[in-house]
Amino acid sequence: MRRVLNSIPLLYLIMLWPGRFVLLGLFDDWYYPQMMYDSGVWSVRLLIVTIAVSPVLLLINRLGRGRALGIWLLQRRRHFGLGSFIFAALHLIHYVLETADLRTMIIDVVLLEYLVGWLAFFVFAALALTSNNWATRRLGPNWKRLHYWIYPAAALTFLHWYLIDFFTERVLFWATIFVAIKAIHNVIRIVPHARRRALKSATSLDK
Repeated sequence: MRRVLNSIPLLYLIMLWPGRFVLLGLFDDWYYPQMMYDSGVWSVRLLIVTIAVSPVLLLINRLGRGRALGIWLLQRRRHFGLGSFIFAALHLIHYVLETADLRTMIIDVVLLEYLVGWLAFFVFAALALTSNNWATRRLGPNWKRLHYWIYPAAALTFLHWYLIDFFTERVLFWATIFVAIKAIHNVIRIVPHARRRALKSATSLDK
């Protein structure tokens, strides 16, 4: 059972299986808007899973429980991010195949809704390429600074989606979840520090 839970290929199968039609659509004449939506939304869902790992790890650390789960999540966070990038890449591939004209793509890129999408993709590509042990060792402290760009890239992603989608309520739904997770992360990180400062202040007044 432990071997099954620790299987990385199985993890990718579970992550990518719900969006398998996006990949199958590359080899057939599937409905283009649906392929773009499915690839985009699955990329966002896995992006949210990726950023949710940090607050869960902090909470486990604060509670002092669930260490095994924390280790499992920490070892797979990069794979969640890579799963998100795979769907983002499929999103781009569908666009390129459908457009099939370099001149049109160059014209598109000056439009804000496409420009922010391209910028987000290039940032995610840099993060995906450095999501390995070699890059972590090579970049040292700069690795963490680089991967903080996941948040600006996510903001660009939601802006791209908002500008290009007719149904903005679904964009706002996922963006709200993303912001809520980041807010929870900040609260978990700040509250214990504030508590320690208050305790230190009370102790000094006691003296």
